[in-house]
Amino acid sequence: MKRKASGPEEADSLKLEVSLPSGRYESVVVSQFARLSDLKIAAQQSLGQRFLRLAAPDGRLLDQTGSLELSGLQNGDSLTAVAQQPKVAATWRAFALWCVGSRAVTWGNLKCGG
Repeated sequence: MKRKASGPEEADSLKLEVSLPSGRYESVVVSQFARLSDLKIAAQQSLGQRFLRLAAPDGRLLDQTGSLELSGLQNGDSLTAVAQQPKVAATWRAFALWCVGSRAVTWGNLKCGG
């Protein structure tokens, strides 16, 4: 008797195609119950790119805090991924790194903004 293989391509999973503007693309499989942040991480790992921003087939940017289930994405949809660059600023004794998603990390002398 053959056993059905269990894995990421089960009935509760979505297979999505994620492409970069360069034309390079990868298929990504995630649970339909995952968060959009999980999809973003899977796309980043598959494409070997960090700081990606994902856009739905209709062009709207996906909010990574939402759920995949409520996003309206369907099995087989094609997403566009845009690689964004983090920004760095510095003073004489402190640094700040602005990451995608309005997150900032600072370090250095507290009196100088670190």
